Amino acid sequence: MGLLYHIQNIYYNYLIDILYGSCRHLSSSCRFEKGIITAHMQLTQMGDRVVIVGGGDGRTAIAAAKQVGRNGSVTIFEGGDRSYMQIENLLASRGLSSTCSVHHAVVGPLIDVYGGDYEEALLLSPADLPECDILELDCEGSEIEILRHLCIHPRVIIVEIHPFLLPEEPGWVLNRLVELGYRIVCRSGHNGIEIDHEDCEQLLSRSRTYGGIMLKNGATTPVIVAAVLDQER
Repeated sequence: MGLLYHIQNIYYNYLIDILYGSCRHLSSSCRFEKGIITAHMQLTQMGDRVVIVGGGDGRTAIAAAKQVGRNGSVTIFEGGDRSYMQIENLLASRGLSSTCSVHHAVVGPLIDVYGGDYEEALLLSPADLPECDILELDCEGSEIEILRHLCIHPRVIIVEIHPFLLPEEPGWVLNRLVELGYRIVCRSGHNGIEIDHEDCEQLLSRSRTYGGIMLKNGATTPVIVAAVLDQER
């Protein structure tokens, strides 16, 4: 009976969190990719060189381009051919082709590439990533191998974490960033709602078990973390 009560209590608390979280999510100004966009707004500076692994629909590239200005650059690697073309067309329509360059390429392992066909995509090793000031990893599970074999030392690393796609523990990315000499300064849900360290661990743990999930404050998976290079180490 004790075990049954414990299981029921866990699921009851999860359902309460989802109920409250859904209400707060719907009543807020949250939007797709807001977590990464907010990190760029806080940490990306004029003139920075930004590298994005996993361009998605191009929203984060546009946000980064606005931050770096004409003297900066944004390099995007996108594995899906459809997404690659959409990003290229979007950047051209916004007049950002001189600031941004997009490449049909997969960095690291082929884990969950979406956005079209990747058969003709260039395959790059994490060691081939160019030097940059800001590294954004939104690559559906490949973040593990990229961080494991990273050879560059950007000032800021922004990571979207997908624990349900990974064999490692949910907190592996956070621990690896610290090992690399970084200090985590921003944590949020995918929708941009800020979370603290405890909520971050909880959201990562639940994401590992259930995939998509949210907390009572409305923060949704996947978790976004941003870390800055600790100059004192």
